[in-house]
Amino acid sequence: MKIPDLVGIKIEDVSDVIRSLKNSYNITIRETASPFKRNEYKKSECRVVRQQNFDNTIIITVSYI
Repeated sequence: MKIPDLVGIKIEDVSDVIRSLKNSYNITIRETASPFKRNEYKKSECRVVRQQNFDNTIIITVSYI
């Protein structure tokens, strides 16, 4: 199964892709926020900013922009 590149896409748009990959891969989602937005970051849009693919593991880092 080919792993798609998800970087730059809104998390709402990749949720179906993540669900389909969970059967074959261990998926971890990490959250981060811009250092310039203090406590308001959860109100903004969320995008994938990094994707790391290993043997059977995918680590997806999302950021509230």
